[in-house]
Amino acid sequence: MKPGLLFVLIPTILLLTGDVLAFEQPEESEILAVRGKGIVSQSKFSARAAKIPADARQQTLRDRKRLQDVLNTLLLRAQLAADAREAGYDKEQIVIDRMQLAAETELAEAWVQHYVEIQPKADFEQLAREYYELNKEGWMSEPLIDVSHILVSSEERSNDEAIALADSIAEKIRENPKSFDELVLTYSEDPSSTGNKGKFYKVKRGDMLKEFEDAAFALKNGEISEPVRTSYGYHIIRLDTHYPPSRMSFEEVKPQIIALQRNNHGDRIKRDYLSSLTSLDVELTKEALEEMVRRQFGEDYAESQDDTGETE
Repeated sequence: MKPGLLFVLIPTILLLTGDVLAFEQPEESEILAVRGKGIVSQSKFSARAAKIPADARQQTLRDRKRLQDVLNTLLLRAQLAADAREAGYDKEQIVIDRMQLAAETELAEAWVQHYVEIQPKADFEQLAREYYELNKEGWMSEPLIDVSHILVSSEERSNDEAIALADSIAEKIRENPKSFDELVLTYSEDPSSTGNKGKFYKVKRGDMLKEFEDAAFALKNGEISEPVRTSYGYHIIRLDTHYPPSRMSFEEVKPQIIALQRNNHGDRIKRDYLSSLTSLDVELTKEALEEMVRRQFGEDYAESQDDTGETE
C-alpha cells in the first residue's frame, strides 16, 4: 500500500468519527460514477481499491468485469446510504454507533497495513537465496511435452462423418508413420497448422483441453494416438519430445521466492505488533461487565445470571 493510499481513507474516517456522518458531496471533477442517488467519487474508489490484497490488486483493476462488479457494489451501497440519510435514519443512535465502529475498524485495518509497510525492509534477495538452498527439492519444473496433431473438425460435418475421416487418416499413419507431417498439411483443419505444421512446443498441463492433454501425456516419445475426441472434433496426436521434471535454478524461481519472503516478513511484523497490543492487561470491572449484559439482554436476564453465578 502506498503511503498516500492510507490518507485517502483518513478524511472519510475522520468525518465518521468526528461529526458522524458529516457527508459531503464530492466536487463534480471528482465524481467517478452516478446511479440514481448513489455517487461514487474517485477517492472513494481508491479507498476501496486499497483494500484489495496487493498481489491481486493490479489483476483486479485490469479486469473490466471485476472492475465493474466493484463499482456496482459501491454504487448500490451509495444508493442505500442516500436513502437512509434522506429518511433521517443516519441520526439513530444505534446507527451512529455502528458507523463509528465501522470507521474504527477501517482505520485500524489501514493503520496496520501502513505500519507494516513503513518498517525497515529486509534483504529479501538474500533471504530468498537462503530459502532456495534449504528447499531445493521443492522447486521442480513441470513435465513438458512437444506434440504434433491432426484435427478433423466436427463443426461442419456430423460426428459419424468426422470419426470416419479420422479413422481413415489414422489407418494411413499406421501404414506409414513417417507420413504424419505430410498428412498434417493435407488433412488438419486446425487453422494454425499452416503456420506451425501442427506442432506445439513445451506444452504443460493446463495449456490444452483436458482430453487432448490426457492422451498426449500418456504417450511415449514418437508414439501416435488413436483419434481423441474434444469439443473441436477428433485429434490424432504424436508425442515428439517428453521433458521430465527438473530442478529449477535460483534465477528461474527468484521472483516467486522473493514475493514469498516479502509476505512472510510482513506477516511477522504484523503478528509481533498485534501481539504487543493484545498482551497488555485488560481493564474490565465486574460492574462494567454486568452493565453490558443488562444493556444487551435486559434486567431480568442479568439477574438470572447473577443467581447462577455465571457472570463471576
